[in-house]
Amino acid sequence: MEKTAANKKIQKAITPHFLRILALRGSHIVLNNAEDHAVDLIIGAFFFAMRSCEFVHTSTPGQTKIITLECVTFFTVDRKRIKHNHPHLIDIAMYVRITFLNQKNGEKFDRRSQRRTGDKVLCPVIRFARAVQRVRKFVKRRNKSTPLCTVSGSEIKTTRITQKYTLKLLRDVCRSGGGHDAFGFGPKQIGNKSIRTSAAMSLFLQGHSAERIMLLGRWKSTCFIDYLRPQTLEWTHLFSTDMIAFSNIFELLTLNEIKKTIPRKKNLEMPNFISDFERKDKWAA
Repeated sequence: MEKTAANKKIQKAITPHFLRILALRGSHIVLNNAEDHAVDLIIGAFFFAMRSCEFVHTSTPGQTKIITLECVTFFTVDRKRIKHNHPHLIDIAMYVRITFLNQKNGEKFDRRSQRRTGDKVLCPVIRFARAVQRVRKFVKRRNKSTPLCTVSGSEIKTTRITQKYTLKLLRDVCRSGGGHDAFGFGPKQIGNKSIRTSAAMSLFLQGHSAERIMLLGRWKSTCFIDYLRPQTLEWTHLFSTDMIAFSNIFELLTLNEIKKTIPRKKNLEMPNFISDFERKDKWAA
């Protein structure tokens, strides 16, 4: 099937540098502005490896449920829950938890949490707190089931940030920010899926295991590796040096390392192969 199917065009991962440039399109205060709201949603979604259908409106809704106000919960440093109407929400919130009501993988009421980063621009707590405050302040007749992507166009009209809107915003930022020369990718190479891709790539480059990446992104398999393939070799410089870091296989497992792997218990003799190893080691010396 892979041989006969058309090649899948995978969107490239965006970078933290790109997200900082994107943040310049927003404001420092919470305003009733659609672009500002989209910036908060995109940066917040990055920290949870969200699918676009989870945080913005899609023309053809599927199994995945979009996150609403009730899906976002904040906690203090000592894990006490903070109400959305707290006047100092952005200042005192240390953790944000997102509840995914229903997902593409079939899991319901799945929860993921992130803590404050200490960065004023790239922080999931700040971005989701701003988004929640904007909806509460400007959207009329909002309730706990109101999608977080909702924005107010006027006193009586409400609308939602859509996939088309965020797609255009991402590509506009890439184009105006310098494109391939500045970011390593062009406007047409990125899209809404790049947000989820960038989360996996960021964790991969920091050496996190596949299991941890799968846990954050709520992947049921290592299919997330498909997102990394187009850029892995471009962004990593570890393979070549690691591949010549030793001269022969024997160096990879020294006597001391073998002993460390064996649990120490009282009255437990070392296995025979250890003593044989020591004898050969002394003989070689």
